[in-house]
Amino acid sequence: MTPFGWLILTLGILVGGGVAVIGTYIGKRQMKSHEHFFTGGRNVTMSLMTATWIAYAVGTGLIFSPAEAAYTSGMSAMIGYALALTIAYLVFIPVSRKIRDRIPEGHTIAEYTKVRYNTPMQLLTTIVTVIYMFVLLVSNLIGAALVFKHMGGVPMIVSVLAIGIPTLYFAGAGGVKAAIVTNGLQSLLITPLIILPAAYILTDLGGPGPIYQGVLENKPEFLNIGWDASTQFAIMIIFAVTSAELLNQSLWQRIYTAKNQKVINRSLGAAAVMVFPMTIVAAFLGFAAIGLDTTVPHTSIVSGMVIFENTPSWIAALFAVVVVLAASSTGGDALAGFSSIFSFDVVRTIKPSITAKQAVSAGRVGVVIFGLLGMVIAYQAPSILFLLLLADLLACAAVVPVIAGLYSARIPAWGAFTACVVGIVAGLPMFLAGQSLPSFATAFGAATLITLISAAASKKRYNFSKLATEIENIS
Repeated sequence: MTPFGWLILTLGILVGGGVAVIGTYIGKRQMKSHEHFFTGGRNVTMSLMTATWIAYAVGTGLIFSPAEAAYTSGMSAMIGYALALTIAYLVFIPVSRKIRDRIPEGHTIAEYTKVRYNTPMQLLTTIVTVIYMFVLLVSNLIGAALVFKHMGGVPMIVSVLAIGIPTLYFAGAGGVKAAIVTNGLQSLLITPLIILPAAYILTDLGGPGPIYQGVLENKPEFLNIGWDASTQFAIMIIFAVTSAELLNQSLWQRIYTAKNQKVINRSLGAAAVMVFPMTIVAAFLGFAAIGLDTTVPHTSIVSGMVIFENTPSWIAALFAVVVVLAASSTGGDALAGFSSIFSFDVVRTIKPSITAKQAVSAGRVGVVIFGLLGMVIAYQAPSILFLLLLADLLACAAVVPVIAGLYSARIPAWGAFTACVVGIVAGLPMFLAGQSLPSFATAFGAATLITLISAAASKKRYNFSKLATEIENIS
């Protein structure tokens, strides 16, 4: 491990650990009941909600993947990624309103699908959401550990533990409120520190000209906004991210923590506006890596390597701090989301008479299990973008049956379950064969078609009042 490695590891531990301790202290102090562990008291205000949406996005969804997309797929991919995050938040506004109207005391997505449909649909939804939460956690740990490894020679296992343990601590000890408070602190630090490296590179080069010329010489097709491969990626990523975020337990959990719908509308709108330029800045680093002929040992950490090779050590060190904050932010959101899934959709299904205190204990056990497994898998360092897209594909097949069930009383349980399964079975082989856009289109199209056919054929009508009466607070 190099001296720079010791520096960034020490900074990461101090900043990440400090934020975790502060967030946990505030979260536990405001935890007035066991229910608050999962819902944060349902009174989170505008400023914290905006911060938590931004901090959630500034993980793999912004620090790593946009730059990797630009580096491997070009201009349209870069724009597509930025649009995907913005569109996902905007689409979530009306959906969040319907969720709160239908399920005022809800906790998880699968809890809703059990009451709306049946137990098999709950099981399928649990599998899809758990896979997505797990991928979020693992991909953030991988990205951070790879950056530390290639910047300073820090062993992967050391980085994974240094970031994973504080994240596991605040999510397990303080619950969702600790995660949200931590998000607020993280967003204050992350936002300016993302812009700094890109601004320095542009200033040092005297503008974007050298980067443009470098890309033109090495990958001229990447600058063509109509290049087919890049355009296909852009369309696919909009499908993928929007579908995944609509079935993201972390985001559903945030809906239940907000003080009211007005807070959700304004905070999501503000975050959508802010995330777009931040994603463009992050993706720009992918182009900079091409234009400046940066050595990239792993495409998932393009942004880290271009900063390491083309900025002073102090800027690279600050970026390492951003990586720690981003990884712990989204990773903590994933752990907090899984705590609800494990408690309400696993333990409570096995033991329906579980008390409120036992539900919190189960949630904390779930955080530990989930976190430790995530750290083990992260050590293997698979591709971040591949993991995210795989999880997104599953969500793409399930999103219409799940979300449409909030609006239409005609969709039967068998139709929703069949739609999800057929969508996954139809799309997965194509995805594994490298046919990315066709796989997402097939999964989404097949699931949508079966959902519509089953709704048209059904004669029964679901009574939506059951969602409010059968899904209640645990205390």
